[in-house]
Amino acid sequence: MAGGRGQVNPSAVAAVNRAMTTSLQRHRLGALALLIGLALLATFAVRESRASGQATASGAKTVSIVNFAFKPGTTKIKRGGRVTFTNTTASTTHTATDGGVFDTKRIKPGESETVKFEHRGTFAFHCKIHPFMKGKIVVE
Repeated sequence: MAGGRGQVNPSAVAAVNRAMTTSLQRHRLGALALLIGLALLATFAVRESRASGQATASGAKTVSIVNFAFKPGTTKIKRGGRVTFTNTTASTTHTATDGGVFDTKRIKPGESETVKFEHRGTFAFHCKIHPFMKGKIVVE
């Protein structure tokens, strides 16, 4: 063809392909990095929330049973809120009871029991099996 029309410069095509591929790879890597970052943030936020007894989206809180102790020792919730008692021990069964308002019965290792608190007040509780284990729920 006259004037070079219709001819493809192979080195120009290769350069354009490299540029497009590099740009696409950067976008994919950026998106992947963003997704990984969000997943890690969510994971750490959930772990921190559970470990510290902070409120979750549903308004519930968690009290973990760790090494013959309730963690946290005092938990504050709003009236109508729920507290989940989670036994994180490997081999020991525990309870959480205040002797009148609530009693989780026996919580086996790795299991949980949830209690809903309808009335305001301070509820001191203990483990029936290990009475030296004590905690407090404050319902506001």
